[in-house]
Amino acid sequence: MRHPFPAARTALLVLTACSLPTARGQAPDPALLRAAATLYATAQVGAVARDWCLKEVPAQRAATEQGYAAWRAAFGLPGIEAYLQQHAAAQLPQLRRVVEDRRAQLYAELSRASRDPAGDCRNIQAELTEQVNLARLNPQEYALTQPLRQGAGAGSAPAAGGPFITGTAFGPLTGAGVQALLGHAGGQAPYRTGGPLKAGAYGCVMQLTHDFERLWGTTRYTLTLYGDGGVRVTGAETISGAGGTPSRLKDTHGTYRYVPATGELGAQADSDHRDLTDLIFPNGRYDSVTGDAPLHNIFRVLTDRAGTPMIYGQQAYGLNDGRLTVCRYAGGAAGVSPVAQARQAAQAEAERFNRYRLKPGAGPALARIEGLLHTYENEYAGINVTGRETTVLLLRDGTAYLNLRWSPHDLDVTASRKGEPQAWTKWRRGGGGYELWQGGRWVPSRGTLGVPGGKDEAITGTYRFFSAYTSGTLMNGATATRSDAYTFGPGRQFTRLGSSGVAGTLNTGAAVTTGAASGPGSRAGGTYRFEGYTLELKGPDGQVTRTYAFYWTKDRKNLNIGGTTYTRQ
Repeated sequence: MRHPFPAARTALLVLTACSLPTARGQAPDPALLRAAATLYATAQVGAVARDWCLKEVPAQRAATEQGYAAWRAAFGLPGIEAYLQQHAAAQLPQLRRVVEDRRAQLYAELSRASRDPAGDCRNIQAELTEQVNLARLNPQEYALTQPLRQGAGAGSAPAAGGPFITGTAFGPLTGAGVQALLGHAGGQAPYRTGGPLKAGAYGCVMQLTHDFERLWGTTRYTLTLYGDGGVRVTGAETISGAGGTPSRLKDTHGTYRYVPATGELGAQADSDHRDLTDLIFPNGRYDSVTGDAPLHNIFRVLTDRAGTPMIYGQQAYGLNDGRLTVCRYAGGAAGVSPVAQARQAAQAEAERFNRYRLKPGAGPALARIEGLLHTYENEYAGINVTGRETTVLLLRDGTAYLNLRWSPHDLDVTASRKGEPQAWTKWRRGGGGYELWQGGRWVPSRGTLGVPGGKDEAITGTYRFFSAYTSGTLMNGATATRSDAYTFGPGRQFTRLGSSGVAGTLNTGAAVTTGAASGPGSRAGGTYRFEGYTLELKGPDGQVTRTYAFYWTKDRKNLNIGGTTYTRQ
């Protein structure tokens, strides 16, 4: 099998035959300086190969950059470069020129040799390790520069790692270990945290470890941060152990919260995308129940010496397991932010919801309406009993509307019949009640007509809706509750209070444990107007909501508001 990077050997022959420039100025060790320069010049072949991959397979930019950075880190090139920047910065362009002058020839040879550019560039770390193995090509120089490659040389001392390295508690990791991880991803010390966040795509690698030491698996993905607070994870693949077939993970999205002062990045997602928070984990501390030293959970945005944004994350989970994540900026954000998509979907839903809606009161008058046919039935699921309500608008011309969403006095009947004919049917009186034409036959309805409000009717008292649903059993499960109450007072004033909670019981046979939690309550208020089948609510900000409403019976004990029945307390 032909190697895709045979041009490396041609360039290396040129390098070994040429005379590398001697650095000027005072140097602590001329032999060490020349050895570092030799390795640096040789490594430029790898840089050209990286550039060729970015040109040939631009869609794999993140994978190429990660593989190239991993190759650089494996041979300690960040330490070599830091040393040369301090002692021979003026000579670096001359060292790069040895290969730069042959760039076109190297590109041509790479194109001829590669039968699968996508596959070769995806495995660029392995290919460069084979073709540009600094330890094998320059064994004496490689041995001499060991202190530099391990981060102990000038320019790579821990104190030079920057405020993020020296000022962060990484336990159980060390600052030097974290600095090495960032270097493996192509980062250049020093590192600072916080400041303005650069939106865009970040190529990420998350290592799943045992005790932050033994590798269990690796997850690679693209993390895209949008300027409007949206975040998306795409192309995630997990590989178990040191190899194996990649397992593709579903794309996830949500929103993020960034703290410029500290660089902390956090995420929120709904239940369908909760895997997002497994990749962007909370900042904080994990205190072991065994009395061991606390483990620090970190997810921070950084900037390296070159100004490249990066992300570092570490999280302890379980008893002995941990995640280590490093991301590097890879380019601008692609696609539409999930926040923008949600906003577009909400606008589309609002348009759909309000379709066939006229100006307030421009629809059927009370005289054209036979009534609102209301049905309430209990549904049983295990120990739970829930109420199911339906409301059908009956017009006196014998037609019935099945899709009532707001006040019937605002309905554009003509447009609705044309645009949603499936929402219309016929009705007739029969059997002491009403029948609807359904499925080609007349079907008796169990519903009764609601009682509309009188002219500018006043509502008095508190009307409350309460629901409870139990998962499991009463002695070994959880019950979710929701309460919603309207209180109507003098001067057409109203207040609305909402609350929710969860209570659970766990019975192990040996012990019974109970617990409860309540969600944040909601409160609203303003003025109201109730007339016919319309309840109009006006908030302090002047916003008006119109919905349908009616009493079940003339005793006014049960009040249906927008499809939900509230009972007078």
